[in-house]
Amino acid sequence: MDVRRAVRRSLIGAAVLVAAAGAWLVVRGALAVGETVALKAAAEEFEATLDVADADAASAASFLDRMSGDAGALAGHALTLASLTSDPVWRAAEVLPFAGAQLRAARLGAAELARLTTAGHEVLVASSAVLRPSRSDGLDVDAIRALTPPLDDLVAALGEARTTLDRIDRGELLSPVAKGIDTLDAMIDRTGPALEAMRATARVVPPLLGADEPRLILLMLQNPAELRAAGGITGTFVAIRAEDGVMTLAGQADSSVFPPTEAPDITIPADASTRADDGVGRFVQNIAATPDFPLSAEIAAAWWRGHTGEDADAVVALDPLVLKPLLALTGPVTVDGEQIWAEQVVDTLLRRPYLEREQDAQTAFFRVVTETVFTAALATPAEAPGMAFHLAPLLDAGRLAVWSAHPAEQAVLADTAAAGLAARMEQRRAHALLFDDLTGGKLDAYLAASMTLETTSCRPDGRETTVVSAELSSAVQTGMTLPWTSFPAFGGFDREDIGLRLTALALPGAVVEAVTIDGEPVPWTAATVVGRPGAATRVVLPPGGTATVAFRFVADPGPENPDLVHTPLVGDPPIHVLEGVCR
Repeated sequence: MDVRRAVRRSLIGAAVLVAAAGAWLVVRGALAVGETVALKAAAEEFEATLDVADADAASAASFLDRMSGDAGALAGHALTLASLTSDPVWRAAEVLPFAGAQLRAARLGAAELARLTTAGHEVLVASSAVLRPSRSDGLDVDAIRALTPPLDDLVAALGEARTTLDRIDRGELLSPVAKGIDTLDAMIDRTGPALEAMRATARVVPPLLGADEPRLILLMLQNPAELRAAGGITGTFVAIRAEDGVMTLAGQADSSVFPPTEAPDITIPADASTRADDGVGRFVQNIAATPDFPLSAEIAAAWWRGHTGEDADAVVALDPLVLKPLLALTGPVTVDGEQIWAEQVVDTLLRRPYLEREQDAQTAFFRVVTETVFTAALATPAEAPGMAFHLAPLLDAGRLAVWSAHPAEQAVLADTAAAGLAARMEQRRAHALLFDDLTGGKLDAYLAASMTLETTSCRPDGRETTVVSAELSSAVQTGMTLPWTSFPAFGGFDREDIGLRLTALALPGAVVEAVTIDGEPVPWTAATVVGRPGAATRVVLPPGGTATVAFRFVADPGPENPDLVHTPLVGDPPIHVLEGVCR
């Protein structure tokens, strides 16, 4: 009888424990659901802050205040959720069929988010010293250096979070749980590259700005009104001296001081550009005809050394669209009696000068505007961190590239979008579209484009077919008055035509199958550029004209998320990445 009573009591006790554990899980689950709802709202607010920052040139300090508040709310809910989902009862229940997968995914997602938000908070605390500098004569390079340790921790946390989330089988999850994990994945994908670039910046910028010794930075100004593969023709150089965070203008030169000649001590690889006669190392205007930015930078540094006797410690390439966020922060500037606002950059610098000014005056105007904007920016160093924040997206768009003559710094830059178009192709394992102007005119400021990358896996041999295409249109109006000096129409084009060589580059191992314009086959030439197989064809757009150019490649299966990069145009073209349908 005592044995029976003991067994009965044990069973009753076990039932009570199971019931209690179940009740505990129900309560914790209900609380976790509440925190998840609050967390989702906080995440949406955080995303909204990032969107405002992308579109608004508000001061970096005010952005930091908004971001700190949003991140604090996000971190609070994440830590609470992690606490609710990490106790022994919760973990024990993860062995249950079906329900266990939901519980495990919730615990892992909450833990990773808590770790990320905690590490992110440390970065924000360190950032406050950079965005609210104590000195008025320059940047606080020590404060920038102090960002490196918390950024290292945050980037490491991002890597660990990616690994953890990849191990979760989404197919076992209920829709709300799966959506929560997908949302966290999307946040990591959106913020990760920017934070990795920020870490590289914290490492490179202090020495670049003369924290250890004076540095000479050579700005190479490109003009996308006449396109080259990596941007536009190069007509103006501006030198900036940097010492302990203080920057001053040190000199300038136009393309006219660099007569056509081979760049000294620079070997130009045979696959540097689409054609061997592109003059990458012979004509200073064609420095950007190669997507290999380190090569372009070394050529620029060599020419500058030959002209001035000075060695550039760094070369920075930028196009006029970089001036837009700078003007939004500094306010309008006045040059030649003309007030220039951020919203007017394209019309003021890339269109009207070629219709209204003589050739030498165009280059001079472009140079003076650039110098005036940078002088205004350098006069307010407290705004420099804010400028850096708003310039960051331009790196990924290819409008800003940086090279250092110091190997340790260049090794850091080489892994970022700042390394130029060829580097971004490799980092993303991306296809590319390169645009080169053939007319000698400045009508590419009127070029509009929409690009598509479509991949299908329908072939019986298992290989993929990838089509890289661009829908192009000209906004040039029939009958526009075009001065002969500005629009010479070299190459047999009419003066109102936009004439281009369009080159598509595929992933290594691909084979070109066909090139078409508006669906009709056209002549093309093979073009291996920076080791990538590709094809090039000639495109003519008369005033108001349109054309759809398509390049079809066949290759072994590529990355799961194919990507496309391109020459930065005057406008930012939409890019569509599609999965094709087998027919």
